[in-house]
Amino acid sequence: MPPVPRVLIIDDTRDSARELARALRTPGLETRIATWSDETAAEAAELAPNLVLLCITTGAGGGAARCARLRAEPALDGVPLLVAATLEQQDELARCLELGANDALIVPVHDRIASARVLSLIEASEARATQAELIGMLERGKQAFGRSVEALQRSTEAIADSERRKRYLETHDSLTGLANQTYFREFIRRTLGYARRYGQRLALLSINLDHFERVNENLGHAVGDQLLASVGRRVRACVRGSDIVARLGADDFAVLLTSVSGREGATLVARKLQENIARPHESSSGEIYVTPSIGVAMFPEDGETPEALLRSADVALHRVKEGGRGQHQFYSPEMKAGSLEGMRLEVLLREALERREFVLYYQPQVDVEKRALIGCEALLRWIHPEHGMISPADFIPLAEENGLIVSIGEWVMREACAQKLAWEAAGLGGFPIAVNVSRRQFRGADFERQVEAILRETGLAPDHLEIEITENALMDDVQQTLASLRSLRRMGIGLAIDDFGTGYSSLSVLGQFPANRLKIDQAFVRDIAREPRRAAITRAVLAIASELGLDVVAEGVETCEERDFLVELGCLRMQGYLFGRPVPADEFADVWADGGELPD
Repeated sequence: MPPVPRVLIIDDTRDSARELARALRTPGLETRIATWSDETAAEAAELAPNLVLLCITTGAGGGAARCARLRAEPALDGVPLLVAATLEQQDELARCLELGANDALIVPVHDRIASARVLSLIEASEARATQAELIGMLERGKQAFGRSVEALQRSTEAIADSERRKRYLETHDSLTGLANQTYFREFIRRTLGYARRYGQRLALLSINLDHFERVNENLGHAVGDQLLASVGRRVRACVRGSDIVARLGADDFAVLLTSVSGREGATLVARKLQENIARPHESSSGEIYVTPSIGVAMFPEDGETPEALLRSADVALHRVKEGGRGQHQFYSPEMKAGSLEGMRLEVLLREALERREFVLYYQPQVDVEKRALIGCEALLRWIHPEHGMISPADFIPLAEENGLIVSIGEWVMREACAQKLAWEAAGLGGFPIAVNVSRRQFRGADFERQVEAILRETGLAPDHLEIEITENALMDDVQQTLASLRSLRRMGIGLAIDDFGTGYSSLSVLGQFPANRLKIDQAFVRDIAREPRRAAITRAVLAIASELGLDVVAEGVETCEERDFLVELGCLRMQGYLFGRPVPADEFADVWADGGELPD
């Protein structure tokens, strides 16, 4: 068994160090604490930690000097240094990073984020050590292997770059560099706790660009992206360093103002945002003008949870949109009636399962070399008798939130298994059927027994069922995940890691999962022939899968160019609109009963 990574926490007092240690209580980490003194650096070296966490929250000054002292200790060379500081100490924090600190945490720390950051730095340090050893070996063999060794070295560096990029994208929007929705919600949650404790008021501003879709339609998405990046910079410039700005998606931004005096302070910021965003933006197509609509919610009166506060701000934003756009408006309880539409959707969703409004569509998976059907994926659709087809993007998140996804997921698996058996009875067989399983359903205490019961009831052979689970869902609780996956594999069920490459998983942990297939996410497949980075990542995934003995299916293949490039990389199994859109069961059977037709 490998040794447990050791984290040394250094603070001014043992009590504050213990508080940080409690935040890092997670399986697979050992924490030690120490208070700062002139001998701390030397003593830290004797402990041989895998990471040092230095807290400089006790006051400005001194943090950079301590950081420099730790970095000067020879025995700590190569040991990751993580610095913790409050938002008010960002200048001191910047000096620490300039002096060699590897990363930073903002106090108060969030337990899961802190643990993930610590584990990430330790894994990165170990990866660098392994990479250094590998590079040394490569250098020694360079004369013998020539240019092939250099190519392998570039591939190693590309994988390392990919890992760093994935870590960044976990908390940031790639286009604007602002916080993403996940990090923004977590920041709100932590800030609300302090606001309650110290009686502070907060303001949340929900911002949407008026008629932004016209920019994309008339000038193209590249110009639209330039506008979004420009808006992000201006919003950031309008607020203080202690406030946080996020891009929540498309043309939606949000700002959390910390410690505001009241509506007056929030009004000043809203007006400043309106004025600055409305100024012309430079783009490759010339100047562009856009106005923002802004909804404002105040803490505590408009919501005491992140969800409630965001919902209130969105309700106010929608009221601005209805009233003519280009203005700002504060939330009021009278606006709540308009938000009842979301509640109505939830009621309809609860009735849909009982009324059999859900249906399954099926999309083929093919082997392009053999030109043969090798599987299909069951995809959920909701056809309402009055509203018609309702997008999964509208109801799946709601089902995840209210727990209905568990019942819906069970129905999907039972229906898919029954349909597969019916196809086999009609002579259409020889391939497995893939069913997506949500994070919440997979974490259910009776999930494995539920799957076993469905197979027994329908009579489908276990090896004709494949369960798809996203990479992120697998990483929630590694030990529980391993136990569940091994139980499913013992039954003979196939396991696929879905959306591979979009999550953040350790390759060492990935090697333990008893999966038999990886599915490369469409984000890496789209325009792969013209995107060198996507090609490098896909090539690396294929190499990893080959080493682990895993089959690979590329998702979202829509063009012959993408298909041909994937074939050149060695990926022969694919899924996407190029080979067939999701269709009802009868139509799927009609198309593939005679082997189907694949594009040349």
